[in-house]
Amino acid sequence: MVCEAFIRNDIPMGVVTKARSDSMFFSVRLNPVVREVILHAYEYLDGGDTVRSRMQELMRQTVQQFVVTEIKQTGPFGWKIDPTLFTMPVVLDAFPHAKVVHLIRDGRDVMLSRLNARIENLDDPVNRVMTFGAADVDSFEGRPLNENTVKELRNELEMQHWVTAVEYGLHGRQYGDRYFEIKYEDICAEPIQAFEQVFDFLGVPFLDSAKEWLKTAVSKNRIAKWKDLPPEMIARPLEIGGPLLQKLGYA
Repeated sequence: MVCEAFIRNDIPMGVVTKARSDSMFFSVRLNPVVREVILHAYEYLDGGDTVRSRMQELMRQTVQQFVVTEIKQTGPFGWKIDPTLFTMPVVLDAFPHAKVVHLIRDGRDVMLSRLNARIENLDDPVNRVMTFGAADVDSFEGRPLNENTVKELRNELEMQHWVTAVEYGLHGRQYGDRYFEIKYEDICAEPIQAFEQVFDFLGVPFLDSAKEWLKTAVSKNRIAKWKDLPPEMIARPLEIGGPLLQKLGYA
């Protein structure tokens, strides 16, 4: 939704997928630089100058390649694909004029989205970093990370991934007016007002074409789907996500 709004507001986002508007240039599966930066995401936060300089140079090279191959014009541009949240500090340090819009959604609904195969593929160290914050994790709640654990503790693992990802994204708050948080639920409630804030933050005009699209494209029907779950299915995930849900005003 956000990526499509950007495109309709004349902000190029590169070649995007039809279903989710992901900028596949930055896919972990396809882009080895993005993969390496995510693997070092936590090391970067507390790393020395050597590590930080190397990660920044890698991101500069890959973003410049993205501009040359897919943007092909001057002026504002962006990209959207969720794993690059774990590259955010590197991007903001490497590009002093870059800005980030961090879209946050209620973790209980995110838990039910099942939009990717990350949890099914925890053999991949990148997926472990994005789920647990470390590549060497080999168990969850005292159980090995295998197919049976994923099947039986899927909601818990999804909530753990939400906590890890959102908490990493909150590091953007250290960058002041170059970082902007907005909630999915607020966009659904008042899309025009919400995007007025987004485009004002980015310093670009809010085009009528984008406004007209938003009036019919946004729906509230995916909010609070978690309430349909029986209490026993939500209890443990709430123990995992509760503190962050409360911190963000969801609970």
